[in-house]
This record gives sequence, structure tokens and C-alpha cells, in this order.
Amino acid sequence: MGSAPRYWFPLAALGFAQLVMVVVHLVPDEPRPLADFSAGYQTLSGYGTGGVGGTTYATDVVRLGGVPSATLGWLAGLACVVVAVAGWYWFGLRPRPVRFVLATLGALAAVPLLDLVGFLELHWPGDVRGTLLATLGLIVLAAYERSWFVAAAAGVSALVALVFPPVPAGVLCSAGVLLAAAFAALLWRRGAGPVTAADTP
Repeated sequence: MGSAPRYWFPLAALGFAQLVMVVVHLVPDEPRPLADFSAGYQTLSGYGTGGVGGTTYATDVVRLGGVPSATLGWLAGLACVVVAVAGWYWFGLRPRPVRFVLATLGALAAVPLLDLVGFLELHWPGDVRGTLLATLGLIVLAAYERSWFVAAAAGVSALVALVFPPVPAGVLCSAGVLLAAAFAALLWRRGAGPVTAADTP
């Protein structure tokens, strides 16, 4: 019996993370510390510097009337996915420690940096930025695994998340797409032949 390709786990991890974010978002009267964490963007975008006569100007956050990616906890969710996927590939591939650790740290640093660029420079809403960051990560995974299947799953999940106007509904459908893709990947090589060292996740 053939083994499933390694990329089923990143697809499942991201889908599960999206499910958790939606559940937390829908829980009534739930404290949301991630929103407080993301309030640091207000300072970076020019909070309360003051003008002539002591007046202040509106920050990007107030002017846009939006909330950074913490709307659904994207920053924390994507960071957890990066760590989980890194652990998965570490135990499956046993790569060179230095390069692997540097790549993982780089990916973790890229999540908030790219989100900040999308917020300050492009003025994208928080959930749009989170969805696009997740899609970008899947595209990098697709290039690494040389898999059109992962690229297609990334495109469909992003399209579904961005097309559905209600934020929780779109992300929930995106999670369903990713989990379905992960399940399909698990069954991809069933009966394809004996397991080899190269096929072992």
C-alpha cells in the first residue's frame, strides 16, 4: 500500500487552524486578547503625534475602520501552523538543523512582517491579509513539493474565503476545502505500491 504525500499534513493543519479561529470568533462574550496585541499597529501607523495647535490626525486604523489580522486570530493561527508543519517535516525528513531552524525562524518572522506591509502600505482588511498569507504559504509549499494539487487547493480555498462576504462563513468554507484536500491527499496513493524510504513522511 502506497504512502500518502507529505503535504496532506500542512493542508489539514491550516484547515484545522481556520476552524479553531472561526469557533473562537463565534463564541459569545469571549475575551479576545489577540485584538489587544494587534493594537500595536496603531502606534506604528502614527498614533497621537499631534499637529499644529495641539490637534491630532486620524491613524490608519481609525481611518480604515478596520481591525488588523487578529479579527480571526490570523497571526497566532498562522504561527502555530508554521511551527506544526516545521515539526512535521523535521521528523519526516531529518534535514540539516541549522538551515532548517533558520528557515523556520524566517517563516515565523515573515508572517507579521508581511501582514504589517499589507496593513500599512496596501490597506487590506485583516481577514484578507490573513487569507492571502495562508495562500502564499501554500504556494511556497506547492513549489517545494512540486505539487499542482497543493497549488490548486490554495487557489480554491483563497477564492472561497474571499468571495463569501461574511468573514466566518468564507473562512469556514475555506477550511472545508483544505480539509477535503488533505483527506484526498491521504487517499492519493492507496494501492499505488510498496512504501519506499522516499515516500515515507
